[in-house]
Amino acid sequence: MYKCVDMFNRTSNASPKRIYLGPSRVLIGLLIANSVIANNVVASNVVSLPDGKEVKTELAPVSEAPGPLELKALSYIRFREDISQVETLSFDSAQATRDAHVRLGTHDSGELSSGWMAYAALIAADTPEFMEAMQAELLKKEEVPSKKKKRRSRKKKKPKPPTQEDYDNGRRAFLDKLSKNPSYPRTLPGAQAAIDAVMAVSRADYNRITSLGESFKSQAYEMQKTRWGKRRIASSQQRLSEVESYAYNRPGVSMPIFAKVSNAGITKPGIATTQSASWTPQWGYKSVGGLQTKEDSQVIMDRVLNLAARYAVGSINEKIVLAYAKNNKSQQCLSLVKLTLNQCIAATRTPYEEAFCLGEHALSDVANCVSGR
Repeated sequence: MYKCVDMFNRTSNASPKRIYLGPSRVLIGLLIANSVIANNVVASNVVSLPDGKEVKTELAPVSEAPGPLELKALSYIRFREDISQVETLSFDSAQATRDAHVRLGTHDSGELSSGWMAYAALIAADTPEFMEAMQAELLKKEEVPSKKKKRRSRKKKKPKPPTQEDYDNGRRAFLDKLSKNPSYPRTLPGAQAAIDAVMAVSRADYNRITSLGESFKSQAYEMQKTRWGKRRIASSQQRLSEVESYAYNRPGVSMPIFAKVSNAGITKPGIATTQSASWTPQWGYKSVGGLQTKEDSQVIMDRVLNLAARYAVGSINEKIVLAYAKNNKSQQCLSLVKLTLNQCIAATRTPYEEAFCLGEHALSDVANCVSGR
C-alpha cells in the first residue's frame, strides 16, 4: 500500500522526567495512607514457616516516596495513559490522527521496554503468594549438622515471634543466595503465581492495545468515504517534526502516592490500591478476547522476579534497576517498529493513510513487541 522511504531515522532528545504531585493527588494519597494506618497498624498476620510452624507478625503500613522501580515503570505508565487518551478521540476530522500520532510517536524504545519490566516486577511483588513465600524465606533457618543426638521432647514448644534481628539475618542470607544465583526467586513456592499475574496483565494490555489498533485500521477504510479523509495534509517532514517537538516539551507524568505495607520484613507496593487508573493491573481488562500470550523467555521472568524480590526486602537501587530491567529483544523490536512507523508516515499524504499506519505500527506492532510475541 505504501512505498516507505527511510527519511527520519533519528532519536528524539527527550526532556528530563519531571514528577508533578498536585494538591488533590497529595490529599488523596494522605487519606489512603491514614486509612491504612488506622485499619492495619494493630492487625496481625500469620506466617507459615518452612518447618510447618506458624507465627504471628505485625502489619506495618509504609507510606514512602516512589523508589527507583516505580520511577522506571513511569515510561510504561505514560504509554498506557496515551493509549487511554487516544481511545477517546473522535474520527470526525484530520486532527484525530494528528493528535494520535504526536502521542504514540514520542515513546523511546529503550525506556518503554525497561518500563514494562519494572512494572511487571511491581506486579510480581504485589502477588500475595510471592509475598508469603518471601516472608517464609526470611524466617528460614539453615540447618547446621550436629554430631550430638537430640532427645525428643514430648512437649511442643510454642514458636517465638520473630525479632528484628531474625529478619535482618534472614535478609542477609537471602541476598547472599541472590548474589550467587540471580534466578533463585524462581525456586520459591509463590514464583509461579507471580509469573501468572504478570502474564495475565500482559495479555490484557495486549488485547486492549491491539483492539485499538484494529479500530484505527477500520476507521482508515471508513475515512476513505469522506472528503476530509482523502484531503492532503501537511508534509511528512513537518508532521514528524511535530512529534519530536511534542516529545521534548511534554510535561512529566504525575506520580500517585502508594499505600505500601510492610509485613514480616517484606514490603508490598500496593499498586492495586492506587487511585490512578493507569497504574492498576486491571487497566488492560477494558477489552476482552484476543489471543493467549506465549510464555516469556526464562531469562526475562528471572529478571522480573529478581527485581520483585529485591523490592520486597528493601534492597533496590537505581543501578540494580538499570541492570535487571532490560529486555533486549523487546527493545530491538520496538526500535524497528518505530523506524517502520516513521517510514510509513513519510509515505502518507492523507488522514486515512495516516490512520492505517498508526493502527498497524504504533499500536498493533508495539503491543506485539511489549508482550514478547
